[in-house]
Amino acid sequence: MKTTVKIHVPPSQQVMRNRTYNRQMRNLYYEKSNYQFRKIKKAVDSGESPSEQELLLELYEFEELLNICLSYAKAAVACNKSEKIEPYSQDHRWGILQEEIVLVYFLEEQISSVKYIISHLETNRRMQTFANESKFDVIVHRLLSNIDELNQDTEKDLRYFYDNIEKRYGIGNNLFGILQELQNFQ
Repeated sequence: MKTTVKIHVPPSQQVMRNRTYNRQMRNLYYEKSNYQFRKIKKAVDSGESPSEQELLLELYEFEELLNICLSYAKAAVACNKSEKIEPYSQDHRWGILQEEIVLVYFLEEQISSVKYIISHLETNRRMQTFANESKFDVIVHRLLSNIDELNQDTEKDLRYFYDNIEKRYGIGNNLFGILQELQNFQ
């Protein structure tokens, strides 16, 4: 009969092991979200714009990847609430980098931009459905002409958001490069 020996792992080591896992998963989902955005941006910039339904599906997936990345990023920073983790400046082995905290804010901002784009596309789709159901109503016709005029300006706004997300990814990639260098250095 074999006996097994239980190895007691101190809570601080368990937290650090979880933190390492959360960092790795954060990195993975950041790369996936960046790839998904590149796919969306390429489709939007191409001569043939994708249908709103196809674009919405891609945007939903992008939002989901960002949310997963954000959850791992928050978990990597927060770790275990019972353990107080020092900043990297005080603990060079296990400390939290300021860049990790900035990354959480960065991801939250990206998510808010994507939600705006999704909300706009969903509203347009619903308005079109409503208009198709009430084609002959004079008030609906007037409302739709105003919305069409607004959508011409909104197209510029959406381009602005896509370009802004792309610029943020440029900054985020630099931030991520710093994080990965420092994490590999540790």
